[in-house]
Amino acid sequence: MRKILKFLTSKMFSIGLIVLIQLVFLGFILHNLVNDDLIGIYLNVFLNIVAFFIVLKITTSDINPEYKIAWLIPILVTPIFGTFFYILYYRNNIKPKYKNKFHSIISDRKDLLMEVPNKLQFKEINYLNKNGWRYYRNTTSMFLASGEEKLEQLLKDLKEAKEFILMEYFIISEGYMFEQIMNVLIEKAKEGVKVKLIYDDLGSADRLPLNFRKKLKKYGIIAYAFNPMSFHINFGNNYRSHRKIVVIDNKVGFTGGVNIGDEYINKVTRFGHWQDSAIRIEGRAVWSLTLTFLENWNFITKENINYLDYKIDYSVESEEVIAPFADNPIENKQITKSMLLYLIGEAKHEILITSPYLILDSEFLLSLKMAAKSGVKVKIVIPKVPDKKIVYLVTESYALELAKYGIEIYKYDGFIHAKLYVFDNNKAIIGTSNLDFRSLYLHFENNIYLYNSKTVTDVTNYINNSILNSSFESIESLTKDSYTVRFLQAVFRGFSPIL
Repeated sequence: MRKILKFLTSKMFSIGLIVLIQLVFLGFILHNLVNDDLIGIYLNVFLNIVAFFIVLKITTSDINPEYKIAWLIPILVTPIFGTFFYILYYRNNIKPKYKNKFHSIISDRKDLLMEVPNKLQFKEINYLNKNGWRYYRNTTSMFLASGEEKLEQLLKDLKEAKEFILMEYFIISEGYMFEQIMNVLIEKAKEGVKVKLIYDDLGSADRLPLNFRKKLKKYGIIAYAFNPMSFHINFGNNYRSHRKIVVIDNKVGFTGGVNIGDEYINKVTRFGHWQDSAIRIEGRAVWSLTLTFLENWNFITKENINYLDYKIDYSVESEEVIAPFADNPIENKQITKSMLLYLIGEAKHEILITSPYLILDSEFLLSLKMAAKSGVKVKIVIPKVPDKKIVYLVTESYALELAKYGIEIYKYDGFIHAKLYVFDNNKAIIGTSNLDFRSLYLHFENNIYLYNSKTVTDVTNYINNSILNSSFESIESLTKDSYTVRFLQAVFRGFSPIL
């Protein structure tokens, strides 16, 4: 009963209810106008003409085919309401003034991350360089094989901070993990260390008190919510910061799948054992993480931070190749997707993947199928316990399709949240991007590319150990007996870009 009352009084419920009322009200007005004896026929003709041109625009656009299908179905089935919804959505996308501001910020970052000579002659390095991200040596990496390991190491490093601490998380939730971190942050702020915090307003909704920012400000910690949710219809709410970044003095940085919440360290159980991971880097490559945080800070605040104030030169002896990079929906470049597709095509022997979701577009499906059919062993680990049942139905649908092409699908005995991609035990991408449309197209994400690093071997071993704690899924076990479930999978798969 307490959980129900908490939900009914939550910010998420309030905003959702008000937005739903607005949609119903607009739908009611449209319905009455369409059926009005006087103007109904003219409105019907007008909206059907508009629907024709919208369908023409969608089919000739260069957007992903799956997105086209997700839009064409409602417009063709219900031209009136489908067209109305499309117009409403399109109008409330990211506003031009915000796009212009972000492009200006990106330009500043690119100027600071000057392209470096690609002595490796790797095409993926060239690609990152051309998109404003560089690779580094003189940096070490450490793979953290659980949320518990990350918390332990993070607390040690936070206590060593001298100048500044920058943190950005999709989810921040009150509890044991939160208290351990906040106690250190408060102490550091008292010592004069600058502490800046970004949390996603949707991801952290109802997990933090309403006076969270004011409370932190009393301790000298400055916090901002990314893309605050609004009480009016605004589909810009789709664009979330899914990043997990910690930067300490531009010397040490963290990223990976672990948010701040007790489920991530298995203090509470939500979907069985929570399997997650993170990466710690130390050295020159941290500068890219610092800039990734600061450009979002400049984007969501009225401050105009001088990036060079946060550039503390620091390097360590290492021949590892490390390239932090980030994605955002404003540039619409899908850098992570492009990197993964290239590395999948380049793999010669083995591809290992862990992701909590498996919702793929046609390009990903084709690249994985081609890899498997060309003799590359492909293994993918997904959860056995779902956190979102509809999304899980679609995940199983894609898993079945891949299994038919010889790709090995494993279900971890619990919930695996790690986002890991390893190619030939040689190159890896570790970070925040899931294999789904939201991560690859709609969210602000960040990842790290690794080569010539022991961490790649550590990640390979981690995935193989996860497979030992997983069940192999055959084509038969992934095939649903219920026709109802199959039907639902087909329906939801058609709308997978918006799940």
